[in-house]
Amino acid sequence: MTTWDYTTTVITHGLLGRKEEELDRGELEATMNELGAEGWELATVFLDVALHRERDGHVLVFKRRHES
Repeated sequence: MTTWDYTTTVITHGLLGRKEEELDRGELEATMNELGAEGWELATVFLDVALHRERDGHVLVFKRRHES
């Protein structure tokens, strides 16, 4: 049976379209490339999530095959 590990990252920029909150695409791509190099694959995205004790944002969920 295949088992998976999961990790998440949150995008908090660009929600209101204000310049100081704009998404830094270069930073996003660098983060995505780092996770990809570690074997993480984007599984799903949850938009506009109200996060407990954190700034609300978009949650990106990544998965990779669990190494036993």
